Amino acid sequence: MTATLKLPKEDLSALRPEDVQLYLASRGWQKEPAASTDKATTYRLPQEPDAEVLLPRTRELADYALRMGDAAEMIAAVEQRSIREVLVDLSAPPADVIRLGILAPEASLGTLPLDEGIRLVQGGREILLAAACSAHHPQAFYPRQSFKEAMDFLTTCRLGQTERGSFIATIIAPVPPLIEPPSLFPDAHPPSIATEPYSRRVTLRLMTGLKVVRDSIQAGTHDQMLQGVEAGVSANLCEAIASVRPPGDQSSLQIRITWARSRANVPADIPQEIAFSQGAFPIIEEVGRRLRERATPKPDRIEGFVVSLRGETTLLEGFEGNVVIKAVINGQSVRVQLTLSKADYPKACDAHRDARRVAVSGVLHRGAKAFELLQPQNFQVLAEAQ
Repeated sequence: MTATLKLPKEDLSALRPEDVQLYLASRGWQKEPAASTDKATTYRLPQEPDAEVLLPRTRELADYALRMGDAAEMIAAVEQRSIREVLVDLSAPPADVIRLGILAPEASLGTLPLDEGIRLVQGGREILLAAACSAHHPQAFYPRQSFKEAMDFLTTCRLGQTERGSFIATIIAPVPPLIEPPSLFPDAHPPSIATEPYSRRVTLRLMTGLKVVRDSIQAGTHDQMLQGVEAGVSANLCEAIASVRPPGDQSSLQIRITWARSRANVPADIPQEIAFSQGAFPIIEEVGRRLRERATPKPDRIEGFVVSLRGETTLLEGFEGNVVIKAVINGQSVRVQLTLSKADYPKACDAHRDARRVAVSGVLHRGAKAFELLQPQNFQVLAEAQ
C-alpha cells in the first residue's frame, strides 16, 4: 500500500467506477460474481492467478479513494507501468493516449531543457498531423498539410501532463466508443482499419507507419520504407520524427500508445510501443528526403462550372476557400472538391455568379465519397466561346 498512500487523494477520488470498469473489461479482466458484494465488484485476470481488483461501485464509501488506489496499484503491477501513468489512463476521457518519451541520462529526473521540451511537443503534433493526412489520403509527401478533416481532428486533441521516467509528453486523441458488442468469434471477423472512425484510423495509421520504419531499419531493408506509403509512411512523418531527435549518443526516442478503453478492438499486429535509437535518425532523414523528391505527380487539368462555394478563416491556416466544380472525368459528370487561395477564391465567386466555365490543375484523387483536387494551381476563368 506504500505506493498508493503517496498518491493524491483528490486524484483517486475523482476516478469514476464506470471508467475503471470499462478499462478492466477492455483488457481481459473478468467479473467474479461469487466474490462481489453490493458495494464492490471483484475482477480477476485469467492469465494472472494472483491478480485481483476490488472495484467500489459508489463514491459514497468511506474508503473509496483507498480502494481506487489499490485498483490502480494492481493494474500498474500487472501491466508493468508506473502507477501515475495508469492513473492518467483511468481518468482520461475515451481517447487514445500517445506518449513521446526521451530516454536519456539528462532526462532521468523528468526534466529537459526548455527548448528541447517545446521541440518534443511540437514534433509530436507534426507526427500526429502526418498520420492524420495519411488517414485522409496516403501519399509520399504533403506540400500543404491542410486537409480539413485532419485539421479538425487536431483541434480535438489535448496535451496531457508530462510524466516522469525520463521526459514524457502526452497527447490525448479522443475516439468515439464502440457501440456494438464484441464478436463471440473475433478471429472470424478481424477488425478492419477501413471501418473505424477517422480519429481511430489516424492513431492506427500512426503506429503502422512507425512499425514499417522501425522494422525496415532493424532488418536493414531501408528501401521498404519507400514502399510503405499505404501503411502511413510519408516524407512528412519521417521529417517529423527526425525533428525530435534527442541529443547525446546514449539517448533515444520512444513512442507509445494506450488504446481507448471504450474502443479496444485493435488488430493484434499493430504495436503499442516503438523506439528509435540514435543510429536510426540519419536513415529516417534520408528516407524522408527520397520520398519528398519522388512525390512529383503529373498534374491533372479539369474544366467545369463552380457549383458550390464556402469561404472561411481558420486559426491555423488563415483564409480557405472551399469550392466544388462540376466537371466531366472519364465521360462521367462528377463533382470535384478543392481548396483555393485567398487570391483565387474571388475569381471562383465571379465565375459562379456569371455562370462561366473555369479550369484548374492539380492532383486528382478519388475519395470514398467524392473526387478531390489536391495541390490546386493555375486557376482560370475561361473566356466565353465566340
